Amino acid sequence: MNTKNHYDQHLSHFYSWMVGDFEQKAAEQQTFFEKNGIIPESFGLAIDLGAGHGLQAIPLARLGFSVTAIDFSAVLLKELEERKGHLDISTIEADITDTYWHGSLKPELVVCMGDTISHLESFEQVETLTLTLSNLLTREGKLIYSFRDYSQALEDTQRFIPVNSDSNRIHTCLLEYFDNTVRVTDLLHEKQGDIWQQQVSSYTKLRLTSDMVSAMIEKSGLNVISEGVHNRMSYLIAQK
Repeated sequence: MNTKNHYDQHLSHFYSWMVGDFEQKAAEQQTFFEKNGIIPESFGLAIDLGAGHGLQAIPLARLGFSVTAIDFSAVLLKELEERKGHLDISTIEADITDTYWHGSLKPELVVCMGDTISHLESFEQVETLTLTLSNLLTREGKLIYSFRDYSQALEDTQRFIPVNSDSNRIHTCLLEYFDNTVRVTDLLHEKQGDIWQQQVSSYTKLRLTSDMVSAMIEKSGLNVISEGVHNRMSYLIAQK
C-alpha cells in the first residue's frame, strides 16, 4: 500500500489519538520554534508541508505567521480546520510533491516535519523537493526538516514498538529494514463490544540520515544553521 492509501484507509482515522494530547504536543513545537528564533520577519508567510492535524501549523500561527498548510489527507485537514479557530491558517489538500500549490507563494519559512520527507518515494524525490523549496524561499528564508533516523536497524523484538494504548485501543508499530527503506506496519487492536478486532496496514519509508539530507540542503543553495537529534528524530534548520 502506498503512503496516501495507508493514511486514507487506516492511519488517519486514529492518527490524533496515536499522537496524544494535542495542546501538549503543540506547545512542545512552539517551544522549539521560539528557542530557534523562528518568528515572522517580513511578510510572515509560512508553508507547512505534511501539516496533518496542525501540530506545527497552529503554533506557527500563534507566533504570528500566516500559514498555508498542505497535506494529502482530507481527514486530517478537516481536523486542522476545526482546531484553528480564528488563526490565520489556510489549507490545501495536495501531495507535497505536486507543483500546482506553489502558485505565487513566496514564503519566508517552510517546515516539513514529523517524518514527512521519509514518506517520499526516493532519495531523488527528496532532493528535488529540497531544491524546489530553496527556490521558493525569500532571501534569508528558512527551511526546517525533521525526520526519523532509521540508519541503525532495530533487531528482533526491538522492531515491535508500542505507540499508544487505552482500555479500547492498542497500537503497535512493526519495523522491517531493507537497504534504503524500512517497511512500517501499523497494527491496531480495537475493542468492539466484548471482542477485540485487529486492523493491519503497511507502507514504506526512506532510510534517511542527517548527513544525507544535509548534503541535499547544501546542494540546493541553503546553509544548514542548526541540527540536532531528539527521541531519534533528526532536526535540521537551513537558511537561504
